[in-house]
Amino acid sequence: MPDLHKEKIVCIEKVVMRFKRPRNIGCNARKGNHGESVSDPVIRVHTQSGAVGLGWSRLSQEQATRLVGKTIGDLFALPNGSNEHGNIIDLPLWDLVAKLNNQPLYQLLGARGSRHVELYDGSIYIDDIDATDDEAVAIFHDEVKTGHDFGLKNFKIKMGRGARWMPIQEGTDRDVLVIHTVREAAGPDAKILIDANNGTTLNIAKNILERCEDVGIYWFEEAFPEDPAFNEAFKAFIDEKGYDTFVADGESGPPPPNFFDMVEKGWINIVQQDFHSKGLTWWRETANIIEPWGAQCGPHTWGSVLERYAHAHFAASVPHFSLLEAAPVDMPGIVLDGWDLQDSCLIVPDTPGVGLDLESEIIEEGVKAENGFRVTD
Repeated sequence: MPDLHKEKIVCIEKVVMRFKRPRNIGCNARKGNHGESVSDPVIRVHTQSGAVGLGWSRLSQEQATRLVGKTIGDLFALPNGSNEHGNIIDLPLWDLVAKLNNQPLYQLLGARGSRHVELYDGSIYIDDIDATDDEAVAIFHDEVKTGHDFGLKNFKIKMGRGARWMPIQEGTDRDVLVIHTVREAAGPDAKILIDANNGTTLNIAKNILERCEDVGIYWFEEAFPEDPAFNEAFKAFIDEKGYDTFVADGESGPPPPNFFDMVEKGWINIVQQDFHSKGLTWWRETANIIEPWGAQCGPHTWGSVLERYAHAHFAASVPHFSLLEAAPVDMPGIVLDGWDLQDSCLIVPDTPGVGLDLESEIIEEGVKAENGFRVTD
């Protein structure tokens, strides 16, 4: 076990990676068009021994200047992870410490889960506001095909059209049409998830599940803002109907103070706080808390490409992980070491750390580009 207090940080680099999606991503129940591009702020932390840790982080150049010269032990300690000073570079630190221990990250974390981490395509958004029913059917058949072309077989569908974009009944009818369309296009073995971004009411959510009984909804995400009365009633309805649908929640903002009370009571089954903003240290602690309650981990991770690889190591380290969010995207400039995608599963490799880096040319261009930097001791 290396002495982390002897591993001094001598350089921190930041590169903002920009990727292109194969198609435009439309609206959700609350927000307008999401576009066709995604950017990832990537931090590389170098120590005096030559080790390099990489991961998603919003670290600023001013913050990097304050970290250079510190030791890894000032910021991080096993088994818990980052302290308050290291949280801003939590994912790079976990990658770095796993490499220093010559272990894949999932083994450093405990290796209690499966290395075959099942993915879902989270890119089925509200792309049909001005379309007829027939046009909507064609749109979502094409979108499922895009996911299939990228090796993804499970799909999450944005819904809640009646919250903003259509009259309530018309929007609900279209939600139901799209759910059935995606099931038809994805096939009987796909897991179908729905996400209302808090854009339905309790009664509308119940109505949608009743009208989609034949689809078999795997999880219903953010049906409405977390609320004990609504969540208890929703879970009771699901149980009374005999549905196998999980209730997923926790993505939007700080959870209410009683959020984990609802998880413990079984009214929320899948916990979803954002992975790259909360960090692996927070998620590791949270996973330990919710495991005895029978709840599952399903962190939100939309809007990042690089982060899914650290996320998959976390998934492989716990026995109660559900599904990992992904989306079709082209990823030039990324170097993957040992990773494979089979049957909609990321296969977590046994290479040290996360098994991920950037091409050298991308690093050199990126540190000189807008929002990039290199800070040395």
